[in-house]
Order: sequence, then structure tokens, then C-alpha cells
Amino acid sequence: MRVLFVSANYSYYFVIDPVVRELLRRGHEVHLVIGRREKRNFPDDSLKNAQMDHPNLVVHPLLKRQFLRGFTRYLRELLNYAHILNYEAIRRWDVVLWGRFFPQWLWRIVNTSIAKAALKDRVFQRKLRTLEQRIPVSAAIRSEIKRINPDIVLLLPLINPVSLENEYMRAAQALGIPALYAMSSWDNTSTKGTFHGYPDYSLVWNKPLADELVYLHGHPRETIYMTGTPRFSHLFDGFNEEAILPRDELYRQIGLDTGKPYILYVCSTFLVNSERKKERDESIIILEVARALEKNPHTKDVKILVRPHPLNMSYISRLIEEKQPKVFVFPLNGEIPDTEEKIKRYNSSIYYAKAVMGVNTTAYLEVAALDKPCITLSFKEFTETQQLPHFHHLADAGFLEAASDAGEAVSLVEKILSGADELAGQRREFVKNFLKPFGSDKPSDEYFSDLIEKLGLKR
Repeated sequence: MRVLFVSANYSYYFVIDPVVRELLRRGHEVHLVIGRREKRNFPDDSLKNAQMDHPNLVVHPLLKRQFLRGFTRYLRELLNYAHILNYEAIRRWDVVLWGRFFPQWLWRIVNTSIAKAALKDRVFQRKLRTLEQRIPVSAAIRSEIKRINPDIVLLLPLINPVSLENEYMRAAQALGIPALYAMSSWDNTSTKGTFHGYPDYSLVWNKPLADELVYLHGHPRETIYMTGTPRFSHLFDGFNEEAILPRDELYRQIGLDTGKPYILYVCSTFLVNSERKKERDESIIILEVARALEKNPHTKDVKILVRPHPLNMSYISRLIEEKQPKVFVFPLNGEIPDTEEKIKRYNSSIYYAKAVMGVNTTAYLEVAALDKPCITLSFKEFTETQQLPHFHHLADAGFLEAASDAGEAVSLVEKILSGADELAGQRREFVKNFLKPFGSDKPSDEYFSDLIEKLGLKR
């Protein structure tokens, strides 16, 4: 079988790397169409490693529409914005901030009460969609897919703003080749745009995310499969101490005294403030918790290991300049866990932590999979971040300890240090229901690959 993956940027490759490797192991021919535009703080290490390990992996450059390019892009962004306005109560930050995807002159028109009222009108939305669906398929992209001649095409992230994968979906479907949406992250279906045409099938992690495809985007339920999370497959069942660094080695890399316990603080891409703007400085929270740990006699020896998010490094230098003796930053420049070495470093930082805290971050998924207590910080200035539409998946699962200030956070740390782990049952249930394949004991990467084989035969 010949399988084609399409992604507009190489930074998403690590999400499907386990599936690519599994398909190659099974003897299938795998092609990647991938955008190679350099992306800040996102190296292409994962893709390079895959190419070195599998010389038969074929990589093609991403093609872009030429005819009607600007018209197509802005029409689709209008439809994305209309979708957001349909859910304005839970997308109010995006209502304000979506202008970054339009030229200023167009945003000045779109961001008016008259334009918003029109875009919220379902009849007008249908007219825009009819116009968008009449845009002709890109001839060059259609020819490229015909030349590769895949049995199946998988597209990710597909739903992001300025989604270039749409052109490949439309071209594949015009050629009668099954086109699949492959979910890249848990927040995609509720915090991005919408779909511009329906894929033939969708592969999502779990039932709650399948429900979002149906109720937020109108996908037919019978086209959706629940695969679990392929990039977390290594954390389940077969996980062992070979997948982490020795404790002394991790502590040496961090610069920590091996006799001292630590909590891991996982940073977010951004926090939302009350002005509906993205606030990027989490050092306020980290330093407050550090001072509170110092004052409590039961936690005075506990350090904070800060793991920066590579897209939110703006405050890290200030945090280091504070020279707070309890605070250690590692890795100093942040990194995505996209290769074996970096995954091992990331998992180790979670594995040896007494607990993990943060505000709203994807890292909670790995933390739950590695079965560590999670503390979410609901500080008054940043509680709106936890009102973003995807956070409810964590809150509803009931496995997060919650603290409204530094004092409460330290009390929770003290309780955990004493051996109490009251939400362990909920955490393990979350992992079972949210991260593992529905109705199968197979690892997600294998189950995902089974479905590709099954659906690819339907051509």
C-alpha cells in the first residue's frame, strides 16, 4: 500500500512519526508532502531522524495554490471567523484576536458590528460556503497527487487557520482517493477554525473529541474512528526505566542536588488575561510558588524545575535573572519532545518529579500517562485561560488538584509529599478513556496503522 501524509509544516511531523515508522515496518510505501519553512524554536530533528533511519521514506515539498490564492485564503478565513462567531460565548478571545489572519484593511471591515452580524447569519454562511466549494481544485496539486498515486491521503492538522492541507484534500477527493483527517492535538477541534469540506474519514483520539467533530463541525458520526494518541504509545504498557534517564544523570543535567525533591512546572504557550489578550509572563506564578515553598517548613527543601514552552520564552531570561535559589530552568531554550533523546529527557523530568503543576497545558496529558499527581493553578489573574474551550476535558475528568493561590498550591505539594494521591483513580481512568484506543488493547500507533490499511483498501 502507498500512503501519503500531508502537513503544511514539518513541526507537526513528530505527531505521526510513530505511525510512519509502524507503516514502514509493515512494508508499506510512505510518502510525506511537507512544508519546510523554518519555524522558530521548532527544529526538524524528528523528520531528519526518520529519514536517516528509513532511507526509503519519500519526502516531497508542499505545493501551494497559485490561481485565486489570496481570494481562497481570505474566503476560508471568513468562514473560520464565522464559525468562531457561532460559538462566541466560549471563543470570545478568538473573536478579538482573529484579525492576525487578515490584512489590516480587510480586518477593519470584518471587525465591525455590521460584518459580524452578517457572518453570524446562517444563510449568509451557507452562501459563503457554496462559493468556497466552487473554487476549482489546484491543477498542480492534483497532478502531484496523481503522480504519487497513493491509496490513501492523511492530512494534519487540516483545521488550523491558513490551512494549506485543504488543497490536497480537495485534489485527492477529486481523484477518488480517500482523504483522512488525522488529529494532531486535543485542542484542535475546539480552538482552531473549521473544515473546508468534509474528509472521507476522521481519526481522532476519543469519544469527546469525536463528539466535537459532530456537534461543532457537522461531521457524519459514521466516518469518525477513535484511535487513541499515537505519539503517546510509548508511555503505555511497554513503558520501562529504559525510556528515562537515570536519576543522577537527569539531576546532573539540570544542576540539581540529587538529595533534593522537586516539582515540575510546565509552562503554557500563552495565558489569557481579562482584557482578552494573550499574556505571556508566567514568572509571576512561578516566583510566588517558590517563595511560598520556602516559608513552609515541610516544603522548604523542594525545588521548582521549570520546563519552558518553546513558543513562550519571553520571560525565561527575567526568571533566570531573579536568581531565585529554588527555581531551575531546564532545558534553558525549551524544546519539543520530538526525538528519542528529547522524549527521554522530557519523560524523566516528569517521572522523578513529586508532582507537576501548571495552568493549562498539553503536558498534563503526558503527566497523566506517566501517573504523576497534577496541580492546576487557578490564580485570579489567569483563570480565564482555564475557560478556553478545550480545558473542560481535563476539568471534567476530575484528576487535577486545583489551587487558587500559592499558599494552596504549597499545601497540595505538602499533602503529596506525605504520600497522599487522592485523585490517582480519576487520573488512570482519564488515561484509559482519553489517550488509549477505543475498544482495543493495541498501542495507538498499531491501531491507527490498522485503520489506515483497512480504509486504504476501500479505494
